[in-house]
Amino acid sequence: MNRPAPRVSVVVCADESTPFDGLTAALDSVLRDGDVHDVLVVVDRAPRLRDHLRHRYDDLVVVDNTRTPGLAGSRDAGIESARGDVVAFLDADCVAHAGWARALAAPFDQVDVIAVVGRTEATWPGTAASALPDDLLWAVDCTPRSRPDGLVGLDDVVGATVAFRRWDLLQVGGLASGVDARDAVPRGAELVELCLRLAADEPEARIVSTSSARVSRTVAPNETRWRSVAGAAFDRGVAQSALRRSVGRDADTGTVRGVTTGRLASVAGRSLLGRRPGAWLLGVAALGLAAGRVRGARGGAAVGVPSEHLGPLRAAAVRH
Repeated sequence: MNRPAPRVSVVVCADESTPFDGLTAALDSVLRDGDVHDVLVVVDRAPRLRDHLRHRYDDLVVVDNTRTPGLAGSRDAGIESARGDVVAFLDADCVAHAGWARALAAPFDQVDVIAVVGRTEATWPGTAASALPDDLLWAVDCTPRSRPDGLVGLDDVVGATVAFRRWDLLQVGGLASGVDARDAVPRGAELVELCLRLAADEPEARIVSTSSARVSRTVAPNETRWRSVAGAAFDRGVAQSALRRSVGRDADTGTVRGVTTGRLASVAGRSLLGRRPGAWLLGVAALGLAAGRVRGARGGAAVGVPSEHLGPLRAAAVRH
């Protein structure tokens, strides 16, 4: 007997800084999808935006973030208000392709899957289509074309297109409970921290990716400049260092495979020899990543629950 398809709640978060045109494009894309149970937009301390959205839309749920200010608190408010079996997060600057929600929910028929990530494709401004090589697409919150479907590591969990079981999220207290438990969770590591808590009691915890769940993100011109790339690499390095501290040194290679200083430097060298576009940005990213990892190690930042409870995800993280 086939199980019924899980009901999907889509959560989009916004605040005063969110471009309105991009937000409405994101909302319209999921409202057109017949596979969603409900669509929620969580507005963080922006009453005028909230009222405008309520006036514009009568087929989505507009809620205030009454939880911790910021993205983690907004997502928790969305989890609380959602009524689906699966909660899918979509960034406010992304547009979902047809079938996105259904594709994100499908892998949850396997009980050991704790998170599903989709594919974020870059929409480039003007003539910038080749501004960044594949190995740097993560710097603009997009998915490298070389990433295969199937089992992936913690480093691939990004908020642009990701889904979890709602019951699991409620059981671990959502995102902000983990963020607030420490003095500092590195920027961009909140979802990684969440996955660590979700996996603590699951012996065979897995995170999977699917290219069938696609979204498009318009990359702003300034995001391809060296300062922005260096900043993104630095933040990722800090988060990787904290993750390594929590999960253990043995899991480091598997967890962050594909975005390492050595790999970036190697690709940069080959690109320079071949005079390929973006070669020097790869070098900048390698330096930024290294600096971030040093900063993270010196700062003593950690992500997740104590290491003695991380056996399940330590195994899952390296199994790809």
